[in-house]
Amino acid sequence: MKRFLAAAILAGSLFFMSSVNAEVKTYVGTDEYIMSEFETLDIAKQRAKQKAERAAQEQAGVFIESNTEVVNMQVTKDEIVTMTGGILKIVDVSYEQQSLPNVNGMVIRATVKADIDSDDITRWLYRDKGERYELVEKNIELQNAIAAQDKKIAELKEKLSAAETKKEQKKISAQFAVEDKIFLSNQKMEESMKFYSAGDLKSTSLLCTQAIELNSDNALAYSLRGIIFYLLKDYNGAISDLNRAIQLNPSDYKNFYNRGLAYVKLENYRAAAENFDGAIKLNPSDVDSWYNRGLCKQRLGDYYGAQEDLNKARSLGYIG
Repeated sequence: MKRFLAAAILAGSLFFMSSVNAEVKTYVGTDEYIMSEFETLDIAKQRAKQKAERAAQEQAGVFIESNTEVVNMQVTKDEIVTMTGGILKIVDVSYEQQSLPNVNGMVIRATVKADIDSDDITRWLYRDKGERYELVEKNIELQNAIAAQDKKIAELKEKLSAAETKKEQKKISAQFAVEDKIFLSNQKMEESMKFYSAGDLKSTSLLCTQAIELNSDNALAYSLRGIIFYLLKDYNGAISDLNRAIQLNPSDYKNFYNRGLAYVKLENYRAAAENFDGAIKLNPSDVDSWYNRGLCKQRLGDYYGAQEDLNKARSLGYIG
């Protein structure tokens, strides 16, 4: 939610697809998940589907990267991944099940068929630079959360294989149930990111709420829903969600920055300046925070401090 109080920086680079004709390409991804005896079939299928979708996304990402020309700057790998995840449309999912001999488990194999429309790629590449950056940052946070959860499941499976008593197995089973809710919460966030990328704020907010209901410690869900509340002009709602996001993840400067913007809308410039200050402490190179804190200081009558902040913003690249 990179916004300025007085002006906005326009993207200085243009992106072009190498082909001018709209084209829909289909990708098929297949992967599998080994289900333990303490997991449900439904969750196992969703985990397999997630892995298969990743396989399809990787194929689509290769196509996008090889068919995109960039002027003045590079489209990063993270942006390719974010873009692909946002515009990939699943059209079919099928499953196969196979029991494992001498083991209380099952292999769930998922096959995902998905489409990529080149028009969606073009629309993505022409959107505001700051908006693309924000989507990439949120996707990185989400993928890190998914990777951490995958690691936790792998650890639980190792513990399960080493468990020698029913009591130990029961304890591990309870931990699987907790992790399943975290997994489903992250799944809701993946869906919400697709809607957010498409500009559907209502669906994004609904899915964030569902993610929070599944995992009340989902910092990304509060952070993204806070942005949605801001865009819908519910500034108090935005502050409430960003308060929780900061409580859960105090090292993310963007939550302080966004909360500062909400306070600006409520004309509480002192609170706004304090939040931009918090963002600067976490990320001293963020030009937006320096610029906005300077404008807040102007409103508060601190003209010397305002000039210092605005000069700092210019030294970091802001052109006003």
